[in-house]
Parts: sequence; structure tokens; C-alpha cells
Amino acid sequence: MKINNDCARDVLIEVSKIPYGEDITIKKLSENLKKYALEDVLIVVNLFNKTSYLTILNKASYDDNDVFKEHHIKGLTERGYRNLDLIKSIETWNLLKSKLPDFSDLSIFTILEIAYKIQEVNVNKIFNLPQEFLVNGYRV
Repeated sequence: MKINNDCARDVLIEVSKIPYGEDITIKKLSENLKKYALEDVLIVVNLFNKTSYLTILNKASYDDNDVFKEHHIKGLTERGYRNLDLIKSIETWNLLKSKLPDFSDLSIFTILEIAYKIQEVNVNKIFNLPQEFLVNGYRV
């Protein structure tokens, strides 16, 4: 089961658009992301559910990690929003794609870790922080 990294980013972006108090079925999410097959979206949503990037409602399966197209997504978790912030910018995303020759073979989590490092370096440059105050907090 291979994760489509572009699909993973687009799922995070699309889920972040769910209005407060509302939800969306995974089938509807897939319809909103027409350029990806339903299976690709399900694989990404399942992965993000297992890693607590998003909240799934009304799951009735025996395995709480299984998600199906009828299940509803309430939104991103704090972890989901933090990681989306790392790759939301199309400029950052395209930079990652152009600089990583094996981009499609990398795990989305590896890509997020690299994006985090880029952000960390950029923040430290902007504020010209001394070594003892360098930013290096949150991890993917």
C-alpha cells in the first residue's frame, strides 16, 4: 500500500476547510479531490486516523483504525494542523518535490520531518538566534 504524497497534502488541506461543527464523509472528501482515486484517499485517511492527524466520527468497525467511505471526518487534530502548517505553502511543497529526487518513494512523515527542519532553520535565520536559544521544539 503506497501513499500518494500529493494526495496526503491535499487531504490535510481539504479537511482543514471543514466548517466548525460540521463534518464530511470520506466519500464526499474523495469527490472533492477528484484527481485521486477513492482508494488513495481511503489509504491516506486511514493512515492519518492511525497517527491522530484527524478525527473520524461514528466508526462501527471492530478495529477502531479501519475507516470506510461512509465514515465522517470531523476535522484535523492539533497534530494535523501543526503538520499541515509545514507543507501548506505551495512554494515549500514544490521546493521539497524538486529537491528530493525520490519524493514519491518517501514516506509523508519523512517529508514532514524535512519540512520541519526547513522551517526550523528559517526561523533561526529570521531571528538570528544565539545557539542556546535555537528553535527545535515540536516534532512530527
